Amino acid sequence: MKIKLSPQVANEPPNAPVITLSGLTLAIDAKVIDLSVIPDGGQAEADEDNPLIGIVNREMVTISYPYSTDIYESNQSTNPLDYEFDIADGVVPCPLIKRAK
Repeated sequence: MKIKLSPQVANEPPNAPVITLSGLTLAIDAKVIDLSVIPDGGQAEADEDNPLIGIVNREMVTISYPYSTDIYESNQSTNPLDYEFDIADGVVPCPLIKRAK
C-alpha cells in the first residue's frame, strides 16, 4: 500500500503518530481503521473522525501527520517523496528530523 504522510506543525501531540499496517488494517496511534470495508477497486472519502485525508482506497491513503517543533526541527523536507512509503506490512518510518538535544 502507498502511504502518504501530510506533515503539519501542531502543539499536541508532541510526538508524531506511530503508523502501522497489517493487511488492510491501518493503526494510527490507538485508532484502528479497517480498509477492507472499501470494495476492491472502490474508493471512499475520508471523514473528519479520523486522520485520513481526501480519497482513500485499498492501494493508497494520505494521513495527517502532526508533529511538535518542541521535539522535531521546524525546517523539514519539502520534497513530497520523502513522505511517501510503499508498505506491505509493518511500521511506517518517521521521516521527520528531531531537534538536537
